[in-house]
Amino acid sequence: MLAPHGLGAGWGVIGKSGNRQSITDMLSGGTPSVEALAAAFTGLFPGAGFGVASIDDVPGSREMLQERMLAALRKARVSSPLLVWRPVLAALFAIERGVITRPLKVGVICHAAQGFAVQQVQIRTGGDASQRLLAPERRHVGQIIVSEWGYAGLAERATSALNAGTSGDWQGSFEWAKSIGRLALGMPTKPEILRLDNGDWQTLTPPAALDIGNVSLPPELTDNLNDCDIVIFETLADGPVRDGLQARLELSTRTPIETLPLQAIAEGALIAAGRLSRREPVYFDFLPQISTIVQKRDGAENYDLVDPEITLPAGDTYRSPNPAQFAIQAGQDQFSIYLRKQTEERPRKAKVEIGAKLARQTPVDLWVEQKPASGRAKILLHSESLVRQFQVDWDGAVELSETWEDLLASFEKPTPTIPARLVLPCGTDGWLDNGRGDGLLKIVAVQSERADADWTLLADKLSARPYGRYAISSDGHFPPEIDAKTVTDMQLMIARATLHVREHLAGKSKERKDSLRFLTWLYRLCPPEVTDWLLEAWEQQERGHRLITHPSRWILAYQGLGRIASKRSHEQQAIYKILQKPTAEWRWQRETAAMAFLLSRSDTAPKALTRKGVEHVGRRILEEFTANIGTTYTRFHYAPFLLVGLLRWRIVDPFALVAGQDPVADRLMNSVEKTLKDLQSPGRAKVMAKYGRILEQVREELEGKGTNPDLLLDIAGGAEDSEDRNG
Repeated sequence: MLAPHGLGAGWGVIGKSGNRQSITDMLSGGTPSVEALAAAFTGLFPGAGFGVASIDDVPGSREMLQERMLAALRKARVSSPLLVWRPVLAALFAIERGVITRPLKVGVICHAAQGFAVQQVQIRTGGDASQRLLAPERRHVGQIIVSEWGYAGLAERATSALNAGTSGDWQGSFEWAKSIGRLALGMPTKPEILRLDNGDWQTLTPPAALDIGNVSLPPELTDNLNDCDIVIFETLADGPVRDGLQARLELSTRTPIETLPLQAIAEGALIAAGRLSRREPVYFDFLPQISTIVQKRDGAENYDLVDPEITLPAGDTYRSPNPAQFAIQAGQDQFSIYLRKQTEERPRKAKVEIGAKLARQTPVDLWVEQKPASGRAKILLHSESLVRQFQVDWDGAVELSETWEDLLASFEKPTPTIPARLVLPCGTDGWLDNGRGDGLLKIVAVQSERADADWTLLADKLSARPYGRYAISSDGHFPPEIDAKTVTDMQLMIARATLHVREHLAGKSKERKDSLRFLTWLYRLCPPEVTDWLLEAWEQQERGHRLITHPSRWILAYQGLGRIASKRSHEQQAIYKILQKPTAEWRWQRETAAMAFLLSRSDTAPKALTRKGVEHVGRRILEEFTANIGTTYTRFHYAPFLLVGLLRWRIVDPFALVAGQDPVADRLMNSVEKTLKDLQSPGRAKVMAKYGRILEQVREELEGKGTNPDLLLDIAGGAEDSEDRNG
């Protein structure tokens, strides 16, 4: 700066401009030299044990630059280096000078190359009880407001002002003129001698000051600062430039604005270094989010590796408390992971080489380790099975053209189908007289007048299904054509049948044959207390119960309860009682039938199953499928009924029981395939006609791609005589 051969373009071995490297270029260039930066730091603060360097708080602040600045500080023999965001240093200076004296929200405007960097920091207390020092807390990345009044724009204006006052001979020499910087920053100017490109010497006389009469700041500059308690403005500009910017800032907001002195950032860094040396809180910082994609049974899911609520003291290391978990399939010797950084526009795909093919499926944990403002996070993978750790190279990963949202959407799988709830329809055919006898309209009218009703006749008529329709639907509804008097008479018969059963339970009368069976064929129209009686009978099955006078009537006890349960609490009790039995003790016409009725006819019953219960029911289905292979399939009806009813557990877990994703579904699919193959054997044409198409549609449901939402209704329609009618 002083030697003649260094003025202007310079000359000679030492003075040639090509030998010069500006610190600005080191910081803004693509590959700043660690050695050159270290030399600059050594010259600025030789022998420092604690050193703080400021970094711009703007989007795109490069992690690699942070790493190289820290490396340069260490190379300059600074044993405890720390990078601190420029707005944080401004806030620290304001705290030290008494501008900020209590916890509050501070808006910070930092003059920057391209305009103004805007940030908000929360002032909070930190440290131990004896300290309770005020310290800034940073919760997000700063915002850059592009403006012609940034340092770069001011430099252009200064260059134009110099050009306007000189001849063209000066072209090419302004690059090294100190007058540009002094004009741009509003500092006093003075004539300076420069060496021209042709070797001549000439005195450059700059204007006394830069004309900034038409300064117009961006209107959005203070939009996000209106809720701040105070706004502080930091600039290296002085004189008229500083005064002009300050005046226009004060006009743009009602919030008080404090313009900091020129040395604010340097002194803020000194304050930070002092706090660091005394182990006092410097500032608290958030960490930019790093996310990955985890494949689950129900498809792809975004997984955040950084707690969005946490802020760390400067210098502390963060480690993901809950790593993302992957499973590498057997036979793979490499695998890919997808990553997104909050500070990067596009996600990336990283490939990890394992080194050898895996013999079995291997779990892997992924987490991040990072310090605030300390360069790139370490993205680490560990597997106990492999007894080694991998580090994922973000910079070596392939940048993807898709957005993160598009990438997630590309992994989405269609939601598996859920078989529709079974509702057995009702119709008028059973109510009307026909060539085979009286209909329920007449029977109910006659029986309601008799002192001793024929419950067997009534039960038989209710259990009949002419043309595929019962007299009362499984939801307990009458056909709309039934008149009010018949409904009233039927309600009277229901009350009488309930009284008969109640008296029998109390020992006041002998059993009235088939009054209980009549009640169970009312489906959900049956009084809830009948369900309580049947549940009690289940509980006392081993020692006998007054309701059950013959072993065959246990079929009625189970199937009847499956028909009439209408309260969620009853469904839960019934399912719990069945699941207490080992599957080997289930009977196809009892427990299997009751569970099939409950799961297929209710939207609440499947919710009573846990995953453990699902696996229990799945085992019973497999046992029944296996037991029927090679037989006449006379005991098979409730097995597919129960299987499809179990698939309705997708009400609880929409992606459960899908073949290829769920081991239970895989076993069920295998069993269905074996049964279909068996049905193709010679002599099985009748059974194949009955179950072949149904099992093909069951297979579709297991794949999650069901095409027949009324599959349960079709299964019920194919077994008109399967439900007990005489028990």
